[in-house]
Parts: sequence; structure tokens; C-alpha cells
Amino acid sequence: MKKRLFAIALCMMLLMSFAACGAASDKLAADTENGSFIVEDGAELYSADIGGDFKYSAQSSAAGGAEAPGEQKKTEEKIIKTVDLSIQTKEYEAYIAALTANVTKLGGYVENSTNHMGSYYSVNSNRSSTYVVRIPADKLDEFLAGAEEKGKITRKTENQENVTLEYVDLESRINAYKTERTTLTGLLEKAESLEDVLSIQERLSEVNYQIETFTAQMRVLENRIGYSTVTLNIDEVERVTEEKPTLGSRIKNTFLDNLDDLVEGLGDFVVNFIGGLPIILPVAAVIVAAILILRKIIKKRKHK
Repeated sequence: MKKRLFAIALCMMLLMSFAACGAASDKLAADTENGSFIVEDGAELYSADIGGDFKYSAQSSAAGGAEAPGEQKKTEEKIIKTVDLSIQTKEYEAYIAALTANVTKLGGYVENSTNHMGSYYSVNSNRSSTYVVRIPADKLDEFLAGAEEKGKITRKTENQENVTLEYVDLESRINAYKTERTTLTGLLEKAESLEDVLSIQERLSEVNYQIETFTAQMRVLENRIGYSTVTLNIDEVERVTEEKPTLGSRIKNTFLDNLDDLVEGLGDFVVNFIGGLPIILPVAAVIVAAILILRKIIKKRKHK
């Protein structure tokens, strides 16, 4: 009789804890013949409700009761913002220095970066970099305004992802499992049989694992929400591209481009010529010697 009453009390406590989380559970059973309750049935039903067709209502109270009009809970929208920028600058080193300083000033950090330092042996020797930075969401506009200093934004792509439902779902799962953990802890203190203790501990371990898993997912999501991701593709140029070039500027740019090509061509010729002197001089010496010998032979034949 005592075990039967204990089992009934355990069932009532589990049902009350599920009601506090807004999840109905009418399949929690007790074995009235041997007096032992089945923790797995109620726990599995609870997990199925959460992992399967679980739906969270932001208008439901923490106790599962109806709220009076005007007292409904409102969930703030959770937005993940990402921005891609293509930037041209004539002051490459100054721009990189200002960029990193601005990131630190606003409380952000550089997630990763790739730098191409160019090559003096290539016609196109301009430097370029790709920076992926994380900026506090409330400082994003200020950072984008600073990104235009010492540089020209030629392409800008912004994306906003609303993850409010995902955030609320994770939050609800964590709260539900924490409530179940509290209930199981109370039941563990009152359990009398070894079978009950082992069943509760097994379920408690699974609940703790789920809490840790969903908490880790929540932290990652909160980081993506709290810090916007900005990707900057930075190119060093000699002339910044104009948005709407006029006829005069087009002629000027074409003339300057051809002049640059001519200067680079002459420079490459001088470099290649001087660099090839170790080969050119011996070959030239052999050719000159051969010519002198041939002229001497020809003169001797004419004299005879």
C-alpha cells in the first residue's frame, strides 16, 4: 500500500511539472501490481513533445495559465546580420591599420584574414586582402560608416536572417528540461527502491545531456545575433572607380591606363635586359670574336 501511494505521488509531481512547462502528459504510468513507477514512459513522452511537434506560445505564462489582456509576453525579434563589402583604396596600408583599429574600438574582433602582398615580378602587383570581422550588432552602422574612410565601397550586400522562432524554441526546450531536472531531483530524494533510484538517475543523466547540448546551441546562436559578420574584400588600386564616369573622365582614365601600360612595358624591358646581361655579354663576346676572325681570314685571302 505504501509503495502504491508513493508511485501515485510521483506521477502527480511529474504531471504538475509538465503542466508548468505547457506540455501535456497523460501517459505517465505506474505499475500498481509491484509498486514501482515507470519513469521512462513519462520522460519519453515529454521528450517526444519537445523534439517532435513541440510548439511554444510566447503568450502563455510560465505557469501554463492564461494571462489577462495586456499582460501577454512579447518576444524581441532575434536577427542575424551579415554584410559583404568590396572596397578599393589607394592607401592600402593606412586603410588596413584604420580598419583593425576601428574593429577594436567598437568592441569587435577579426575572425580571420587573408592577405595577398602582390609580386614585383608581375605586371599586376597590387595588394589585396580579405577580412572577416565580428562587430557588435548595435555598432554595425557605425562600423560601415567608418569603412568608407580612406576607401571606396564598390559593392555592398546585406542579409538579415530572423531566427526568433529558433531562439524561442531552444529557450523553451532548456526551460522544460530544467523543470524536469528539478522534478527528477526531488523524486530521487524520495525514492525508496533501488529500481526507482536507477530509473530516475538514468533519465536525469539524459536530461542533463540535453540541457548542455541545447545550451551550447543557444550560446552559438546568441553570438551570431549579438555580433554581426562583415566580410571585406580590399583591393589596392592606383585610381578608384567612379560610380558614373563622364566622357572626359573616361578619356582621361583610358589615356592614363595606356600610359601606365607603356611605362610598365619599358620598365619590364629594362629589367629583362639588365637581368639578362650575364647571358647576353658572353654571347655578344663570342659573336664579336667570330666576326673579327672571319674578317681577318677574308683579308688574308684578298691579299693573296
